[in-house]
Amino acid sequence: MGRRLECLILARKGQSGMKLLACVTIALAAVIPPVINATPAKPVAAHSSVAVVSHKKTIPSSLVLLYSASAQGQIRSCNCTKFRFGGYGRELTLLKSIRSSAKDVLLIEGGDLCGGDSGFQADLKADVASKAIGILGYNAMAPGEEELGARDVQYLKRFDPKSVPIVCANLYKTGETKPLYPPFVICHTSGGLDVAVIGVVDGSLVGAALTTTFGMEAKNPLEGLGAIVKQARAKADLVVLVYHGVPAADSGLDKIQGIDLILTSHPHSSARIFPVKDSNSIEAPVKKLGGAVLINSETSTNWSLGRLDLELGTDARIKSAKHTLFYLDRSYDEDPAMVKVYDDYNERVKKVVLDTAAEFKKNAEALLTKRGLDLNQMRLRLHKSPFTTSDKCKDCHAQIYDIWANSSHAHAMTTLQKTKQEFDPECVRCHTTGTSVRNGFSNFKDTPQLANIQCEACHGPGQDHIKAPAKGFGKAGEETCRSCHTDERTPDFDYAASWAKIMH
Repeated sequence: MGRRLECLILARKGQSGMKLLACVTIALAAVIPPVINATPAKPVAAHSSVAVVSHKKTIPSSLVLLYSASAQGQIRSCNCTKFRFGGYGRELTLLKSIRSSAKDVLLIEGGDLCGGDSGFQADLKADVASKAIGILGYNAMAPGEEELGARDVQYLKRFDPKSVPIVCANLYKTGETKPLYPPFVICHTSGGLDVAVIGVVDGSLVGAALTTTFGMEAKNPLEGLGAIVKQARAKADLVVLVYHGVPAADSGLDKIQGIDLILTSHPHSSARIFPVKDSNSIEAPVKKLGGAVLINSETSTNWSLGRLDLELGTDARIKSAKHTLFYLDRSYDEDPAMVKVYDDYNERVKKVVLDTAAEFKKNAEALLTKRGLDLNQMRLRLHKSPFTTSDKCKDCHAQIYDIWANSSHAHAMTTLQKTKQEFDPECVRCHTTGTSVRNGFSNFKDTPQLANIQCEACHGPGQDHIKAPAKGFGKAGEETCRSCHTDERTPDFDYAASWAKIMH
């Protein structure tokens, strides 16, 4: 207030006009509060004695919007077959290529990165996913039921909003009126396009655990959505709604004005859209819902990355949209930055496997000792394996052994060792002998003699057969092969062609 009086005194004393103007400016600043997070004003022309002319914002003519959803804990391709798809390492390689050729690119995660299984590996995979989306450079994430606790484990807390913004307009802590996460985020492209990404989730997908276990609630996704869209619209050129769910036909979503594009990121069906042979991309459907472009997510289990090529008008409205799925096959190398994340994951898996085995052995031996039993005798009795290894089979079946020794089955563990996955329980079952049988393969440290897919992996334990050889032992057929060569793991598996290579 003293500075304001000083300015008035200067004015009365006849100070120059420029100094008076500066003082008046200071006086106004003293009484008018600052505006926090104000939307920047549009550029204006330089002052002239004739008029002030506003320059209209230049809207980029196109936007590449990339998305992923429903990875379901699949962090990496198993690398076992030629056509095995997926993985964050390959995705990063593809992203670098896209970003080097397109100026305006956004990357959105639609939720359900986690889940797909349970146990300690699901927890470790959630950590990988949280690191991966930061390295990949996702612009926004709308969580799904897997992150919110559909399997009684809430993985959402493992994701850092400072690394990748989390948006969810309808997720609340029980009894509170402010959502846990921002309803939307404004993403700025290098070409100057401002895109609002709004997130909502269908709470019915999570179930009662969201409230009873985690003290949260997901309100009706459409409740208050119109007002949120209006807020986002005022700050953005383009408004994208990520709806984690399958909105009902009569939900009223089509009536909400101001949305340019809706991405539904929960699977609508289990059917997949596959590229034709010798191709790794395929065009996917583009629909309309009210005044918005509607895209139903077609990515799942982290096999592919969705790409939307949007042609924009000068008013930033979408003139046309093309939807393409890029399947992450072997033509994309794994980026070294992501391989480091995988290696760390594999080391953590190995530690859990070996620590668990050691703890089990320690507790079992302590119990036997407590009961007064001789440990050496018990080890001989309990650890006697019904498996004899292929070396023993060779004594009677030399020709068949040679066929096996020259097959990929004989080197199955080497495939895992190349990517440091030889201790991964999800992998070793189909790369070893007797994993699911008592005293069969345990882990690569304790039972290395049962590594690889040996004779007994398909024909069964051979100890009794050696004692009393008989025809008809260990009959195996296509069903045996398909216990590992499933449509999920090896979609290109041809039983007849594969059997011809190892016929015996």
